[in-house]
Amino acid sequence: MDIRNRVVIVTGATGSIGRGVCLLLAACGMQVVVADLDQQVCDRFVDELVGRGYKAIAVAVDVTSRKATVKMAATVLERLGTIDVLVNNAGIIGLAPLQELEEAVWDRVIDVNLKGSFLCAQAVVTTMIKQKRGRIINVASVAAARPAPFQSAYAATKSGVLGLTRVWCQELAAYDITVNTVCPGFVDSPMWSEHLGPAYAAVSGVESAAVLDALSRANIPLARPQQPKDLGEAVAYIAGADNVTGHTLYVDGGFTQA
Repeated sequence: MDIRNRVVIVTGATGSIGRGVCLLLAACGMQVVVADLDQQVCDRFVDELVGRGYKAIAVAVDVTSRKATVKMAATVLERLGTIDVLVNNAGIIGLAPLQELEEAVWDRVIDVNLKGSFLCAQAVVTTMIKQKRGRIINVASVAAARPAPFQSAYAATKSGVLGLTRVWCQELAAYDITVNTVCPGFVDSPMWSEHLGPAYAAVSGVESAAVLDALSRANIPLARPQQPKDLGEAVAYIAGADNVTGHTLYVDGGFTQA
């Protein structure tokens, strides 16, 4: 599929990975729907994209709400006329040992990462079925393949996302809708600086700010963290690929193969 001028919704669009995906897809000529919780933050990012000469609109959405995801899809159809690609990127993390993990944290991670992917896909798939064309790209994590301690909720959701991809690719193939997963590796982001870094610093003896580089050198064959634009490149490839479905693309510098 030629992705130029195609309409793509990116959830979690104002976070580090979301921004990298949006910037890359916009540079490829796509019409980008910046979808995230805060309308003002989405608007500012759209202003940045438009200022660079790209095509983009902002739509606030809470991916855990069916009403909100349906409204998001309706708004996109009203303003842009179609939905060609959905990137299910919205995600959060909650870290704790099993015996300390709070039920509320578990529920929130499940709601955003897993239920959110389901609701967003359900909101757009009727349009894709009618036009007999579409791409659903789910963003999971290397935690689906190589989880670390304290990641009970997070790893469960990311493994669940792989399961959704495997089911949907079979259900939707007859409509020329492909469904694939992209799994980020160690991406320099607030998830690392605010959650993973402090958690693993406490058990590794490495300073929190240095954990990402230290773990990357020790565990990734390419010995470096991944960048948001790396995920954008992977998403752009899948969005344009006509005969790739049910696939999981690890963008992790070789981490899952080491």
